[in-house]
Amino acid sequence: MLNTLRGSISGWTAKILLGLLVISFAVWGIGDAFRGGSATTVLTAGKTEVSLEDYALAYNRAQARLAQQIGRRPTAEESELFGIDQGVLSQLVAGAMLDEQGRRIGLGLSEDRLARLIADDPSFQDASGNFSRNAFQAVLSNARIQERDYIRSQEDAAIRSQIVEAISQGGNTPVTFETALGLYNGERRTVDYISLAPSTVPPVADPADDVLSAYFEQNKDRYAAPEYRSISYALLTPETLSDPSTITDEQVKADYEQSKERYTTPERRRVQQIVFADQAAADAAKAKLEGGASFEDVAREAGRTVADTDLGLVSKSEIPDATISDAAFSLSDGAISDVVAGAFGPVILRVTEIQPVGVSPLADVSDEIRKDLALVAANDTAATAYNAFEDARAGGASFAEAAKAAGISAETVPAIDSQGNGPDGAPVAELPAAEELLAGAFETEPGFDNVPINFESNSYLFYDVVSIDPARERTFDEARDRVLADWKNDETQRLLGEKANALKAELEAGKSMDELAAESGLRKQTAASITRQSGAAVLGQDGVAAAFSGGDGTIATARGREPGSQIVLKVTEVAPPADPAANVAAEERQQLRSIFENDLLQSYVTLLQNDTPLSVSPAAIENAKAIVR
Repeated sequence: MLNTLRGSISGWTAKILLGLLVISFAVWGIGDAFRGGSATTVLTAGKTEVSLEDYALAYNRAQARLAQQIGRRPTAEESELFGIDQGVLSQLVAGAMLDEQGRRIGLGLSEDRLARLIADDPSFQDASGNFSRNAFQAVLSNARIQERDYIRSQEDAAIRSQIVEAISQGGNTPVTFETALGLYNGERRTVDYISLAPSTVPPVADPADDVLSAYFEQNKDRYAAPEYRSISYALLTPETLSDPSTITDEQVKADYEQSKERYTTPERRRVQQIVFADQAAADAAKAKLEGGASFEDVAREAGRTVADTDLGLVSKSEIPDATISDAAFSLSDGAISDVVAGAFGPVILRVTEIQPVGVSPLADVSDEIRKDLALVAANDTAATAYNAFEDARAGGASFAEAAKAAGISAETVPAIDSQGNGPDGAPVAELPAAEELLAGAFETEPGFDNVPINFESNSYLFYDVVSIDPARERTFDEARDRVLADWKNDETQRLLGEKANALKAELEAGKSMDELAAESGLRKQTAASITRQSGAAVLGQDGVAAAFSGGDGTIATARGREPGSQIVLKVTEVAPPADPAANVAAEERQQLRSIFENDLLQSYVTLLQNDTPLSVSPAAIENAKAIVR
C-alpha cells in the first residue's frame, strides 16, 4: 500500500498539492464538487453519505471548543470568522473518504466494543466516573442529536481509527529531521556586544511646529480616537442587597444560641507519648516511672527524644487513635498514664498543658452574626429584586428608576472603549464582570433592554448603553503632547541607530570590540555559550536573532533587551552540539512524530480522492446549521 501511496504523490504537481495539504487540511479539491446532492445529505463520497445530523454534531463540537477559548458561545458571524465552516467540512470530507474505504475493505466493529467506547467518554460519566444514561441523553439533547445517529457516528469514527492506525503504525520520524532540530536547538554561540542606551545620544530638542505637524499627518492613524460608549450599570448581588441594620438583636441572639458550637473552641491538650516495641518493654518503663524515673529519661532509654514524643497541642478529635485520645483526655495536668494499648503498640502518655473549652461571648461575635444573617436574607430577596428591576423596565421606567425600584444603585461610566480604557488611555478601574460587560455593551445599541449578565452564584449585572461617540480622527492640537513624545522617541532611536551603525562599520573595518568600547566610553560585554533559547535573557529576542543570523564573525546591530536600547554585536565562537539528539525534548519528538503521521494520513486521503467521487450540497449545509441553531 505504501508503494502505491508513494507512486500517487510522485511528480512536482502532486508534491505541491501535498505541501498545501500540510499547511491546511482544507477543502482538498472539492471546490468544483459543489454540485448536486440532496438537501438532506451534506456530502457523499462514493456510496458513503454524511447526513445533516452528522454535520450538526461536528459543528456543535467545534463551536463548543471555540466557546471554551472565548468564554461564551460564538455568534454565527464569529463561527465563520474563525473558520468553523471550512474546518468542519474538511473534517467531514476526510472522514467520509475513510468511511468509504472502510466499507470497501469490509471493516467492522462489535457491539460490545462500541458500547465500551461510548461508556468511556468523560462527557457521559457521572461524578464517580461511571457511565450515566441521564448525562448521555442530556448531552445529545443539548446538541439536538438523536441517539441512533450519535451511535452510528461513533461506529464510523472507530472504523476510521483502524485505518488511521494502520497508516501511521511503524511510521517513525526520519532521523535527519530530529538531527536537524537538535543541531538548531543545541548550537551555542559566544557573542561580544556593546549596549547603547538612549542616554548615550544627546537629548532631542523640540521640533518646529511644521515638522511636528508633518509627522502627525504621516502617522494620523496612530492618534485616532476609538469608539467610546457611556455605560450605566447596576450590580445585583447578595452583598449589595445586604443590610445588617435590618437584623434585630433578638435574631442575632437566637442564631448565637442555635449555632453556639461555631463559636466554641474545644478543649486542647499538649500530649506526649512514648511508643514501645512490646508490652514487656512498656511495663518495665512504667515501673521505672513509678520508681521515680523522669518521663524524659524513660523516653531516652526507649530511643526517643522529647521532640519525638510530642503530639502537640491538640483537641480530642485530632488524635486519630480513639483509645489514646480517651486516655489522654482523662488525665489531669502533668499526669502520666498507665500503659495504653495503642494501634501501633503499647504507649505511655503524659499531659503537660490543658486549655479548657472556650466560648466566644455574644458581644464579640454579634457583628459577624448580623452580617451573616443579612447576607442570608439578601440571598432570599435577590429574586424579588431581579423581578422588580425587570418589571420596572417593562413598564417604561428608565434604567436609574428600575435600579431604584430593585433597591440597587446605578453607576455610569462617562466614556470607555472596547478594551476598557477611558479617553486618557488608562483602564477604567473596578468594573464588575468587566470582560462580559464590555462584550455586551459593544454589541448592543442605546435604548435596548439588554439581558443581564449572570456571574458567580445569584449575582447579576444590569447594563444600558447611554450614548455612543463614534471613532474619529483626533486633531493635531488634541494629540499634540503624545505626538511630541512619539516624535522625540523616534528621533532618539534614529540617532541611536546611526551611532550603532557607525560602530558596526568600524568593527567591519577591522577595529576590535575592546578598542571600540574604549574609544566610545562604553563597556564591552560577553554573552558566553548562549543558545537560541537562553540568549534572549541577555541580548533580547532581536539580539538573539541577529547573533544567529550568520556564521562565526557575524557583526550586526539589533534592539536590545532593555526598552529603547540598541546593541552592536560580534559572534566570536560557534559551537555545534556534540550530541544533537540530546537537544531534542520528548515533547518535540512527539510533535515531530505527530506531524509525520498527519502527513501520511493526509497523503492517504488524497490517494483515496483520486478514485472516489465527491459531491457537496451547500443547501444541506445550511439546513444542518439550522439544526445547530
